[in-house]
Amino acid sequence: MERVMGMAEQVPQPPPAERPQLRFEATIHPGEDGEQDLGRVAEFGLDRIPDPEGRVRVLVDLDTCARLVERGFQVHLHRAVPVRPLDPRLIPGDDEVRAWFEERVRATGRNEAT
Repeated sequence: MERVMGMAEQVPQPPPAERPQLRFEATIHPGEDGEQDLGRVAEFGLDRIPDPEGRVRVLVDLDTCARLVERGFQVHLHRAVPVRPLDPRLIPGDDEVRAWFEERVRATGRNEAT
């Protein structure tokens, strides 16, 4: 008879310093009992990603996944994202940010102080 390894008998993981530098794109859902308020995810200070379906989509590492699960959330991993510096082409300059902000303020109908 083949013995199947239970969840409590999993192989120990290497210490965090020895793990590959990876984060995961994940969605966070209420736990099986449905009692976890997704607003509480903000307590973790996670990097959120826009989600086309309005779900809570974040970038997390393995330790954060474990903490979320321990707090009663379900974490669905979608893909691994290597940790690396942000592409400088994705960082807007001061003029671009100022133009974006002014466009938003103008759209609200607020007039500049005179």
